[in-house]
Amino acid sequence: CVCAPAVKYLNAYTGTVLLRCRKDSYRLLCSALPFVRQLESRAQRYPCFLNTLHVGGTIRTCQKFLIQYNRRQLLMLLQNCTNEEERQCIQKSLLSCSITEEQSHSGDEEDDDGTE
Repeated sequence: CVCAPAVKYLNAYTGTVLLRCRKDSYRLLCSALPFVRQLESRAQRYPCFLNTLHVGGTIRTCQKFLIQYNRRQLLMLLQNCTNEEERQCIQKSLLSCSITEEQSHSGDEEDDDGTE
């Protein structure tokens, strides 16, 4: 397939997937994603729904968008808390998270030929 998308990032907890494809194929990929109803891995099928949140020129711009998107989602979550106990529970779980940096691969961030 000309499109040949590649998964660059997957977070099962947030349900977020970052796909990479060629610039000339991103419209085809975006129009096909809503029709995907399940993913298969190791002979198991997982129901899903794929929706395009952002289309960017580099992985870096997509990562920046994803950070801002997650911040907005977190703010909405905190605003929808019904009591202080829920709010504190969310804040405690956030503080318990740890972020580890991984070495970025030189060709992954700035690729003029690809669209994320």
